[in-house]
Amino acid sequence: MVKKERIGIPRPSSQFLSGTCVKCGTENVFYSNSTEPVKCKQCGEILAHNTGGKIEYTDSLAAEVKRLDYT
Repeated sequence: MVKKERIGIPRPSSQFLSGTCVKCGTENVFYSNSTEPVKCKQCGEILAHNTGGKIEYTDSLAAEVKRLDYT
């Protein structure tokens, strides 16, 4: 019998990300497995395209994308 203390809690492979729009400089929070294109809140520029799994970043998104850790 396995002790309950040794059973690990599964972690999701998806996460929330934070990135900055190159055009207007606004910081946007989005989901890594979004089912719709990610648009900037301020200017409406498309920051990432959906691919059926993980999103694909466009040139409108700054090079640095941070993972938000809500633990």
